[in-house]
Amino acid sequence: MNNKQQYLDIAAGNGEKEASMMVAIPASELTSLQLEQRLEEQTYFTEGEIDYLPDEEGGGFFFSCKRGEEELRFYVSLVESDPEYTINPYFATDPISQELYTQASNAPQAVVVECLFQEKPLVSYLQQLKIIQILVPDLLLGLDISAAGKVFTREWLNFQLIDDLMPSIDSLYVVHAIYDHDENSEDSAPTKYWFHTHGLARCGLSEAEIIIPHPIASYYGIPELFWSFVNNSITNGKIDFNEPIFIGQTQTGYEYLVAVPFEEGLLHVGTSTPIDNLKPLEEMNFEFGDMSSERFMGDWHDRDESHQHPSVMLFRVTQENPTLESFFEGFEDQNAMMFMRTDEETADMSSKARLRWEYFTHMLDNYGPKPVALKKGLFAKLLGKSEEEEESEWRFLIKCGISYQDEEGDEGHEHMWFEPLTWNGDQFEGRLINHPFYVETMEEGGVYPLTRDHITDWTIYYQDGSYTPDTIYKLLSGAQVH
Repeated sequence: MNNKQQYLDIAAGNGEKEASMMVAIPASELTSLQLEQRLEEQTYFTEGEIDYLPDEEGGGFFFSCKRGEEELRFYVSLVESDPEYTINPYFATDPISQELYTQASNAPQAVVVECLFQEKPLVSYLQQLKIIQILVPDLLLGLDISAAGKVFTREWLNFQLIDDLMPSIDSLYVVHAIYDHDENSEDSAPTKYWFHTHGLARCGLSEAEIIIPHPIASYYGIPELFWSFVNNSITNGKIDFNEPIFIGQTQTGYEYLVAVPFEEGLLHVGTSTPIDNLKPLEEMNFEFGDMSSERFMGDWHDRDESHQHPSVMLFRVTQENPTLESFFEGFEDQNAMMFMRTDEETADMSSKARLRWEYFTHMLDNYGPKPVALKKGLFAKLLGKSEEEEESEWRFLIKCGISYQDEEGDEGHEHMWFEPLTWNGDQFEGRLINHPFYVETMEEGGVYPLTRDHITDWTIYYQDGSYTPDTIYKLLSGAQVH
């Protein structure tokens, strides 16, 4: 038995979807009657019907309903907590305090919510979160079991549902990083890496992975590679196997990734196989290999039963060199890529950044850069300084879409990052921190007038954290006081 037919189904857009399973841990004990009443009282879903299952079939009930014209069905079960299950906050939306962790671990009950994702996975994901919010308003912690048990908090949950905007694409999965480690040396750095996802099987896709059999400077760029691949696959409703997928560019040319079933991909790690030499999906060998083989992290030796399901390995292919390569041979290679976003994705990001702009300006007003006048004296005069910018733990960046015309006269937008220097409502001046590829009227380091209409994204850096339109709630919650 192998994964061949599943890959063929995924390539045709007919991949079987695993049920998406989440668990909500309530702060107070519940009854099935209370769950039923909360579903009857809510107005988000319409035409709701509840059908209980007999105990011999697992108990719980199905909640059938509609959202707009879409027919939905959720399985809900109130269960006693499993004392053998350990909440693992390795993947978590927020830092989990020891007090909250202990309280959730000792809670006597949990509410299980399962559903099958429909045509648009992010919409289904949001609807599943909404059911949890309705059923367990006093949520201690939620667990996305389908994404390796990722832990989410009540603050994160409520912020995702504060408006009708979709969560970010990486909400659907987690990326698990495995690397080698020299137990005899505390200072030794990893030399081999295996990154792989959990959560995409519920979207009718295979999981995805990247094997890097050499040292890398940092994890920078790894999340963006997965993001680009997942977004492309969800947008198309399938995976384009063995074909170059455009993901971005550097100053030397266009960058692509190629998705190959892992059974075949393991044969090409470190071999520089020409892409034209790849066999069609139907002709590939999907038999499992030598389970003792451990040439690199992610080889057959590392693949237990849970890592033998359909998964694609992502290889790099460049415009100049159409051969399968590992990603990120060096630091410059890792930091120079400008990642592509689809028009639909850019529109969603822009809408979210603009609608939540007031959150950004609120923090900017309070913690943004301010010139500070120095006391004038002998040393100030000798140095020729009268004022300087105050050093701060905060940094604010705004991504803007700047229009340009190419040689054929076609219009486009280049999305670049600016550091705000002055601001007033929807107007601001920003210093460009990128090197433009297409916009000839701007240069890195230049200062330009911009407006809210230009914005496609923004980020706030504070101490060791970064905060975006998806995570700004962390700076506004009681967990972090400023």
